[in-house]
Amino acid sequence: MMNHGNGDGRTGGHGNMANMMEMMKRLPAGAASPSGHYWCAMCKKMFALSEPVCPYMPTMCVNTPVPIETSAPGSTAFYERIGLFYPKLVQRVLATAVSRAPDLEPLGVAFAEDYLADLSEWNVQYQGSPIEAVKSFLIYTAGFDAALRTADSGLTFYLMDADALWGEDMPAKKRSKAVLLAGARRVAQAVGMTSQLDLHFMSVTSGEMGRYYCAQCSMFFEYGQPQAHVTCPFMSQKCKFRPKPIAELVDLPGAPGPARRGQFGVDVLTKVYAVSPKLYRRQLKTAIDRGFDPAVAREVLTADLKTWGFDVGNAGVMAGLWRQLGIE
Repeated sequence: MMNHGNGDGRTGGHGNMANMMEMMKRLPAGAASPSGHYWCAMCKKMFALSEPVCPYMPTMCVNTPVPIETSAPGSTAFYERIGLFYPKLVQRVLATAVSRAPDLEPLGVAFAEDYLADLSEWNVQYQGSPIEAVKSFLIYTAGFDAALRTADSGLTFYLMDADALWGEDMPAKKRSKAVLLAGARRVAQAVGMTSQLDLHFMSVTSGEMGRYYCAQCSMFFEYGQPQAHVTCPFMSQKCKFRPKPIAELVDLPGAPGPARRGQFGVDVLTKVYAVSPKLYRRQLKTAIDRGFDPAVAREVLTADLKTWGFDVGNAGVMAGLWRQLGIE
């Protein structure tokens, strides 16, 4: 993958960066996790690592990842952030699987069991925030924000603009609702919620979502409406580097003019999945175990990757992503 620069656009930063890197060398090393499971108290990300060093900004981040054995994550916030800000690649595959599934409610319950198993593996202390736990399940699995209204009759979640993936016509929405609501009710049961739950889709904005890439940490983001300038969705108050719209960095299919900038390397995305909790893999396996064809999953993902400007022409590199996702 080509180097697109740090996207900062500011001057006079090289001296400060050199000072920061020198200071980092003098700081004590972080504590190790026996399981290789860590989380960050600053950005709330969760990492699967061989050593306690930030995998995205190892020479710049002052924080060391926290071993879950030393101090467990206090909430499901990271799962929510993944669903809100990461590319909706896996969610598009799950939505396709739901559109073809013969048994909807059992599939939703199975997705919820995957989520609960992942929380247990990472020792997430979610019991004190039951509503957040249910909401995080919905946001992670669907890939869209979930508003909440409370009434005497119970709780109703509204998935905002999720029809972009989960069905624009009513029959498709009903199928998706059956799966996601069954999963939400299973999580609610696990956290001791007794309120009645309901779920609806709500269209708020129209058009494509904004897609961005940060060259400093090599992360991709998809959220909100397209904008020319955005801040880091994980550390908006701290990170001085700015993600850029992908259309400014790579040549996209159908874009006017001759190709000039090249394409993203799929291996960069594979790394993001490799250092993240593997709930995405659990849920994809659940769909496949219930009859969804892995070849269809690869086809859906390949088509979506092209719209991001990824180079999907190297079979070996693509095979590495398929292995990471569990759909080889």
